Amino acid sequence: MTTIEMKKKIIIPTEKWVELYGELSSYILEYSSLDQIWTIDENGTEVYTEEKQDQFIDIANTVEAIMRESGLVKEGEE
Repeated sequence: MTTIEMKKKIIIPTEKWVELYGELSSYILEYSSLDQIWTIDENGTEVYTEEKQDQFIDIANTVEAIMRESGLVKEGEE
């Protein structure tokens, strides 16, 4: 049995799960980016550039994997 399997699982409500991985992923992207992150779309809304949106998705996938490996479980997936 691995160390991870021996850890008690902590169930996180879905809304908090999304908030946590979103905040962490945004922070990592903003902290690590040297080039432009934001652009204004056709509706006048500030959004990530296409490249940064792709990077955000990659970061978010990694953050979620780390959360799961740390014993956090999204509600409904336990």
